[in-house]
Amino acid sequence: MSEAVRYDYGTSLCSVQESSKLIVEECDPTTIKDELRAANFIRKGSKFVKKRPRLRSRPNGSNSDPTGLQVLTVRVVDDKLHVEPSDVVGIVRLVPGMSVQVEPKIDWNHVIEMLLTVYDIERTQSYYGVPLDELVSSGVESTRIIAILAINYVHGLRTVRRNGFIRDLNIRRRNGFQGIGSVDVEQTLMNHATGNPAPSWVETEVEYSNPVNSAIHMAGKLLLRLLQQDREGRRHPRQDVLLSMVHQEVERMEELEIQSSQKHIGTYRRLSLHDLPRQRHYYRRAFHTAQSLLSSTLLGQAGGGPQELLVDYALSMNTLFQDYSHRLLNKEIESVRKIDYLDQLSGVNCKPEYPIYPFEGNSDARHEPDHLLTNSGDTLAVLDSKYYQEGKNPANDSDSRSRMFAYAYLTDCDRMAFLCPQYRHVRLPVQDTDAEIEVISPEDEFTCEEYRDLIREYILSTLAGSYPELLAFDAATTGHLCLSGTSESDLSQVYDTGGPFSISNAATFADRVISAIVFSSYGPNKPELDDQGRWTKSRIKDACQKSDEEGHPRYPQHETTCVPVYSPDGDAEHGTVTLYFIRSTEDGDIVRTEGPWALM
Repeated sequence: MSEAVRYDYGTSLCSVQESSKLIVEECDPTTIKDELRAANFIRKGSKFVKKRPRLRSRPNGSNSDPTGLQVLTVRVVDDKLHVEPSDVVGIVRLVPGMSVQVEPKIDWNHVIEMLLTVYDIERTQSYYGVPLDELVSSGVESTRIIAILAINYVHGLRTVRRNGFIRDLNIRRRNGFQGIGSVDVEQTLMNHATGNPAPSWVETEVEYSNPVNSAIHMAGKLLLRLLQQDREGRRHPRQDVLLSMVHQEVERMEELEIQSSQKHIGTYRRLSLHDLPRQRHYYRRAFHTAQSLLSSTLLGQAGGGPQELLVDYALSMNTLFQDYSHRLLNKEIESVRKIDYLDQLSGVNCKPEYPIYPFEGNSDARHEPDHLLTNSGDTLAVLDSKYYQEGKNPANDSDSRSRMFAYAYLTDCDRMAFLCPQYRHVRLPVQDTDAEIEVISPEDEFTCEEYRDLIREYILSTLAGSYPELLAFDAATTGHLCLSGTSESDLSQVYDTGGPFSISNAATFADRVISAIVFSSYGPNKPELDDQGRWTKSRIKDACQKSDEEGHPRYPQHETTCVPVYSPDGDAEHGTVTLYFIRSTEDGDIVRTEGPWALM
């Protein structure tokens, strides 16, 4: 843990990085414990802990910690408070009049991007709310917190719309020859008997305007005002997207004639989850987010007492990073599936926290790796997300390593990976086996873009172990397939030795490669090349006719095809050419590369 940061008692907002230590000095030892209890800390032995409810359900529908998320741990040492946040970010109430702002280990922009990525697939990121009480008065830049609230507001409302808004059904009756609904036959016959021929209608009116829906609507209008503010130009880069999403959800509520009024703000604030019917548990995210907004000073009214405590929440980075990693894994599987011209990857999936039962008939003992990459029931790789501090290698952690080996043994898999935000990319072969643990992490400062590229590289290399032609397909997609008379759709015939990628005539094949480049929009013209590209053409021809150490053809024409790829970004002035030879043998398919050669 890094060196502790120190603040004096009474500082309204203290800043500390997650998993670091904060020391608050010059406290009153006679009252500080009572103040901690007033801020909802619970004593456990020699420590005081603060927890917040979990809003994220596990994939199997259970919750591993029904007691909630521990966000702060405090020890009282003489006249000092030793405060340790867990892997959470946000602003958490410490004692009345003091809050702790917990900063992420990675840049806030990447935290928001993670939230947006996770949100886009309708998965539940672990948002536990954010306190907003002192942001305006203390001058803390709040757009990052508002962005988290907006994301969760929209996510919560979409869940509500999927499951149904709380509504009241009002039954009305009326007589007339025009109406909607159903006809009350008994009453209509009685009307006839009394000389009134008009049928009696039973009309059902659905009314969605109730205190709970109105409170959420009011919070949405507040969010719109907050997102429209451009305080000194400090808008979040995705603020326009968030504004559009919130506006759309508020409009959809108004289409159901849900309205709200600031005159009833006291009623909205007094609502609690206990006011919801038990079967409306899916309202939790939208309701918590709405209450966080309505109980904050951002509404222009200072909160007090229970209202201040209501908005005291934090965002779990550990869970967010796990959910974000899982989202990326699935996105990159879909990305690789798009270049699968042989349609072989339909059975490939990445399962979240998939339960593994080591003992037959015993469902109480189980393992749950964070991510399991499978193909039609076979495990291709086991991956575990580890949101560790900078420089920590998860493979050196005995517990993490033992669990990973257990996952590999139980799934009969020899590919394992730890996903980390702040280590480096390394491969660790396991002695006396073919197994390997890979640590997937950006080399330098964490960025979502670099992390996404590493995830894609891992997915591609793992799938290429079973389907090696994917390496050629990926190269042809990221570069340029350079063979005259062919397009990417022809890659479905890549194993046809008499088809478009045949090398039966090496000289003709080399001519087709150079012709495709010089007559394309991406390559140089033929006069720009030295000797019209004959040097490169000769290299291609020689590669197709290459022999092994025993004098046998390295690429036999009757069982080998070739996918040539041109890269304009190569080191050479006019780009480079790389050949991907795909050979079918009795032992399986093999892909070998020749080149890259400069186009000269």
